[in-house]
Amino acid sequence: MADLKVQFCGVEFKNPILAASAEPTLSAHNMKEVIKTGAGGLVAKTVTNSEALRRLTRRSKFRYLDEEHQICQGKVPRLFTFYGRTGLAEETPEEWMNELREAQTAALAQNCIVIGSVAGTTVESWVTLAKMIEDTGIKLIELNFGCPHPSEMKDTPTGMLVGQDREAASEITYQVTQSIRIPVIIKLTPQVADVVEMARAVQSAGASAVTVINRFVGFCLDIETGKPLIHGWAGVGGPWVKPLTLRWVSKIYTGLNLPISGTNGVYDWKDAVEFLMSGATLVQFCSVVMLKGYPYLGRVVKDLNQFLDRKGYGSVQEIIGIAAKAALTYEEMESLPREVANIDPEICTACKRCMRSCFYNAIVMNHKQVQVTDACRGCGLCTCVCPVPGAIQLFPQ
Repeated sequence: MADLKVQFCGVEFKNPILAASAEPTLSAHNMKEVIKTGAGGLVAKTVTNSEALRRLTRRSKFRYLDEEHQICQGKVPRLFTFYGRTGLAEETPEEWMNELREAQTAALAQNCIVIGSVAGTTVESWVTLAKMIEDTGIKLIELNFGCPHPSEMKDTPTGMLVGQDREAASEITYQVTQSIRIPVIIKLTPQVADVVEMARAVQSAGASAVTVINRFVGFCLDIETGKPLIHGWAGVGGPWVKPLTLRWVSKIYTGLNLPISGTNGVYDWKDAVEFLMSGATLVQFCSVVMLKGYPYLGRVVKDLNQFLDRKGYGSVQEIIGIAAKAALTYEEMESLPREVANIDPEICTACKRCMRSCFYNAIVMNHKQVQVTDACRGCGLCTCVCPVPGAIQLFPQ
């Protein structure tokens, strides 16, 4: 079997599969359920000094939405949208430390890594909370600069509001990293112009790694009632967002020497492989665990190992970043051989779907046969809409 162990900020994980900071890790009981699955680690629910964000968890609302953004009833599609609103750990910081210690004891017995998570409302509170977590014996801490809900709340200067402010993010990162000895991970928000530059800023301020990436803020509604789902704005994530997340994972991997924990968009082991190949060392699961239950994490670990064995990889380390390193710049793509489409007249049914989708007007009907002209750019759209496998293929010119 392939070796699933990875090193992250000097800490060894028995495998790269983690439960993200969310409802599956909101108590010692829940964290113990994650630990039983064989997952490599977990990120605890974020502890905060904000009473407003503690109250928000008591009024949590979640919906799985289908491809038409309608609320799912029993059947949830793979590319679901996860629309929800929840806050941070309900307990006071002092109470939460007891939960962490209990979870940490269980984790040590199973070689599982617990990562602490904090979100303060002042620089001083970020530092205080980080010190409290370090005192529990936890080896890594994540600063939650991505929680989407403070942007819609009054007088709650934390989460995404910090993650969108380069100076505030840098100052908090610096003060925390100067105050504790364990490595600090920054959880970034996607709602900035350039996530790489924000990662660069927190790295310069002392961050040891980044988590890419938290949820967006969205708005979903029911046109029949004219009212928003779950009463208003909420966080938006789910498997559909994977290409957006992988863009930033790969860009940070190729642009910065900074370890990455990837999240938001992962559904199964195949998605985990994509995160790893894009440059993430760890992969955090959230909404799919809430959909399928804790044992699903164990299945992901097993399926990841089977994939590595099938492909002949000796370790998971061999695949980290391989796709990101293979990506070409737009300038480099200009030197690639030009491709053109070729239609096999023997199996083409002349349905004309390719003609309807060719906006270069490069596909024509000639003597009842569909043919490709010299105007073909080799874009490949026709190969996607053709209903007959192999009828249209791209070849170098």
